[in-house]
Amino acid sequence: MSTLSRISVKAAQEGLFGGEARKFYYEVCRCVPFIQRAMKLEEVVSVRDMRSVVKEKFKQYKDVKDQRVIDLLIFKGRQELETYLTLHKNRHHAITEYLDPVIKRNRGHTLPAPQQSSFMDSFLQGNYTPPTGK
Repeated sequence: MSTLSRISVKAAQEGLFGGEARKFYYEVCRCVPFIQRAMKLEEVVSVRDMRSVVKEKFKQYKDVKDQRVIDLLIFKGRQELETYLTLHKNRHHAITEYLDPVIKRNRGHTLPAPQQSSFMDSFLQGNYTPPTGK
């Protein structure tokens, strides 16, 4: 096989299988356990669930073919990963930005409608009279 045909086959395979995007995906998946331990997310979500969130994020952009857009997405993803690895984003950022749907799905979580007690109703209706001006 000639060198030129090997290069074209390799380029086609990178297009099909992700190339740099795939490498970045594996890099993120390797960092997930550290992020989980550093942010004390063990009680909230498992490593497997966190990796599934990463997979879903990557699948959102599976149809992107423009190499410049792919490079930009990888760059922004690396920035985001770095902010989590250096702990510039806190636990609540990870939970609200990425993990809320997974947590609710795992727990079958639905918030009940808020109910007020009779005490709270009477307190809110109360005998408040606004002060009068002089």
